Order: sequence, then C-alpha cells, then structure tokens
Amino acid sequence: MYNPQDPVGKVTETMAKLFAVMADEVLQEMGQEKGEAVVKRAVRRFANMRAQKIIENIKKDGKEVTFHTVEEYSDYPANEAWDCDSFVEGNTLREINRVCPFSTAFREIGLENAGKLYCEEIDIALNEAFFGKIDFKRPALFTDGPCAPCEMIVTCLEDQTK
Repeated sequence: MYNPQDPVGKVTETMAKLFAVMADEVLQEMGQEKGEAVVKRAVRRFANMRAQKIIENIKKDGKEVTFHTVEEYSDYPANEAWDCDSFVEGNTLREINRVCPFSTAFREIGLENAGKLYCEEIDIALNEAFFGKIDFKRPALFTDGPCAPCEMIVTCLEDQTK
C-alpha cells in the first residue's frame, strides 16, 4: 500500500532533487544536446553499476535473473514509496506508476525537464543490463501532465535468464 511519508520515499525524493539540480546545471553549462547526452550517459553508468550488484546477488543464491528475482533482490529496502502496479506475463513486464518519489521531487522543485532525463534512461538501461536485448516502450511519462503516471512495457527478446 502506498504511503507518501515512507522514509525510503522521502530519502529518494531528496536524492532525486539533487539529481535534477545537477542535471539542470549540466544542461545550462553545456547546452541541451550535449548536456542531455552527458546526463543520460551518467544515468546509464549508474544503472549498470546497480544492475551488476543485483545480478551478483541473484546468482550468488543460485537463482536466475528474471523480472521476479530482479524485484526480489532490488537494491531498495522494502517500502511503500511508490503507488505502482506491475504485471508480468511471459517475457513481458508492464509497470504503471501513479506516484513515484522521483516525479514527486522533480515536480516539487519545478525541474521536470531536467529530472525526466533520469526517467527516460534508467529503466531502459537497467532492463538492458539485466536481460540484454529488449523491446522497451514508454507509453506515458510524468511530464505528460500534472497528474500523469509513468508507464513502461519491457519485453525480453532473448532468453530472459542470464
């Protein structure tokens, strides 16, 4: 159940604000095109670091890397910080986030455009790191409107396990 006061969510909001401010500074200093490339490259680097540790932990326990084990071994502690529904059907994951600490923070400080660079890159980068070749769709993003959700659909195009 979603809890807007969840401590994990509050810390995540603080770190999301840091990200958005830093991304905004990079964009202002480097310009939109170069700045976006740098920020997205940094997010991808961060995603790969996170994914490698999660994969190591899954394999250490003799399990396969699947949508379910990635969630089970998440590097976030158990929390109620997201108002989210996830559905796994075969080799496809569909996730709908109605409330997320990242979008909450980005909206609160008015840096949605800088913050969305994180959202545009992190999920695709993580899923590519976990599963290799994927088809990634983002039918909705929080910047679509003041109460817009985020939605992603990830389909593994190879054997889902690594």
